[in-house]
Amino acid sequence: MAHRLVEHVGEIELALDAESEAGLFAEAAQAFAGLVDGSEASGPGPVQVGVSLAARERPLLLVEWLSELVFLAEVEGFVPARVAAVELDGGRLRAALEGVLGRPRHLVKAVTLHGLELEREGEVWRGRVVFDV
Repeated sequence: MAHRLVEHVGEIELALDAESEAGLFAEAAQAFAGLVDGSEASGPGPVQVGVSLAARERPLLLVEWLSELVFLAEVEGFVPARVAAVELDGGRLRAALEGVLGRPRHLVKAVTLHGLELEREGEVWRGRVVFDV
């Protein structure tokens, strides 16, 4: 019997800029879609998905949002194509997504807290999140 440990760097950093906080969350979904889109739709056409989440801090809400998208891709085969609506209220997020069911690339394992940022700088909202791949 034997074992070995292999070190490997497997991260993708996502830097986000948007004119509004809701726009930043929508842009995060678009970036995620670009990572997992396998362009092999197998479902009956466009699908709508509603998401409702809560977190105690806004940066954590961004992590929860992206983690939900990872879940939908891995479990449901859902690839978002468009964010129809994003509502932020306190520590809650409600969103409506349109997309397709298919075979998304299994690239993102998790959304990490490493280097997490979400802040307003003047008129621009900036965010940073790291995916474990």
